[in-house]
Amino acid sequence: MALRLHFSRSAMFRHRTFSLLILVVILAAAPAFGAARLTYFNNGTLIPVAWPDGSFPIRYAVDRGVVQAIPQVEALLDLAGKDWAAVPDTNLAFQSLGIVDGASAGKDGRNTVSMANDLFADQKFIALTTNWYDDNGRILEADIQIDPSAVSGGYNLQQVVEHEMGHVLGLDHSAVLSSVMYPYIGTGTTVALDSDDRVAISTVYAKTKPAAGATLEGRVYGDDGGIYAAQVVAVNDEGEPVATGLSDKNGNFSLQGVPNGTYRIYAEPLDGPFSVQNLAGSWQSAKVTSFPTQYADGGALQVENGRIYGNLNINGSGSVRLNPRWIGAWAAGSDTASLQAMPVTVHAGTTMTLGIGGDGFTSGMTTFDVPNPGFHRISDFKWAGNYVSATFQVDPSTPAGSFVVMVKSGNESAALTGALRIEPSTRSRSAKKL
Repeated sequence: MALRLHFSRSAMFRHRTFSLLILVVILAAAPAFGAARLTYFNNGTLIPVAWPDGSFPIRYAVDRGVVQAIPQVEALLDLAGKDWAAVPDTNLAFQSLGIVDGASAGKDGRNTVSMANDLFADQKFIALTTNWYDDNGRILEADIQIDPSAVSGGYNLQQVVEHEMGHVLGLDHSAVLSSVMYPYIGTGTTVALDSDDRVAISTVYAKTKPAAGATLEGRVYGDDGGIYAAQVVAVNDEGEPVATGLSDKNGNFSLQGVPNGTYRIYAEPLDGPFSVQNLAGSWQSAKVTSFPTQYADGGALQVENGRIYGNLNINGSGSVRLNPRWIGAWAAGSDTASLQAMPVTVHAGTTMTLGIGGDGFTSGMTTFDVPNPGFHRISDFKWAGNYVSATFQVDPSTPAGSFVVMVKSGNESAALTGALRIEPSTRSRSAKKL
């Protein structure tokens, strides 16, 4: 069972006064911004949040208390900054100002990393980033706080700081399970930046404007018109979720920075394991419309950099009970099943049993598929309670990456986006929220 790890709270600095406010985020109100971009409304105008030109390298100081609790924290922060700065076609850099005494979160003109001293214990957060910005969305300061439970709980500290660095850069949470910006974290080996992370940051800090890649535009609609806060996913022919976005209150969406390739576009509701409550501000009050996961009309789309592809309409009409929430992988032939709201890692050339669980599962009817040519189901499906399982072989040549799992039950369909990942190292995770 996953516990919450982190909510990114931000603050606005306006009219030269200091005021700490919960960030109002309406990402979907303007389809030009992807799901992982922090935005807010100012007098009815949607403002994207980002560091202005000339801000890099972002300089930060580390409080001595953090080093005492996490001796390797400077190396962790340095590696996280380098990972984000290595995203192609961006102009990012971080610079440590060293260890200082008395650093704390608060608008004081310097970016800091400090301990939270159990400030968020009741909320089960283990880290938090506060962004300060002006009326034009220009970030002025960002402060990271790490709760002692991140250390005592044995959580993946490298991924904690990697995730928080994403918030420092102005990213919100991602609904892609394999994304570094996914709001839950475990105790295993660090997950590298996912395609969703890279596309999001490259569209915000592109070296040249507009950002490289194509733009995919369309509308998600249902029985009552446009569907608000639907997650729209561009999945390539390997089954990898390359880029995502959220539909606005009229159902419109726009995915930017999508690289060359062949894609199908689908939409799914934010009805768990990721929900609008995992996003900041007024996104949390958005009404979630449950609808079947559906692909855009017209089938596969060949995408070329620099082009705009429009009229990608997705019909989400109808109701659905099916809602996959958990995934697990275990040795073929074993009777021990373990499911969680975290991505699972599998290895090329291996055989394992995959299990999917959730709501609306029906024995003898609910099945699932991994739309990657390297995955082959070699057993019948088995049903037990609220989950279904089957044994799969993975080709030795299957490349590393994250994959979508598609679930069907009768006429209903649903997705777990980024639920599977192929990586060279084994990762075992219990989860807590970032």
